[in-house]
Amino acid sequence: MSVVVTRKPVELTAWHLVDQADMLDALSVLSSDGWRGSLSPADSTWVLELNADDPIRQVIAALGDWLVLDGGLRKLSDAELAADYEVA
Repeated sequence: MSVVVTRKPVELTAWHLVDQADMLDALSVLSSDGWRGSLSPADSTWVLELNADDPIRQVIAALGDWLVLDGGLRKLSDAELAADYEVA
């Protein structure tokens, strides 16, 4: 028989990529978890490309996006973040 369970609240690490400094901060913290990456200009904005080997993953985020560590690294828009998370 199945039952419904509700996940307990947990604190997660996230970055709102408002400017290049936020991107560099995310890269700095994530590099200790095996991520590598770079910032580059693209279509009148900046993008942060992150890559990891174990398992092979790639995340490309632009200014304004959110990065959330939640069972893996997730890139979210403002609307996606608001639908699933509360910002403290």
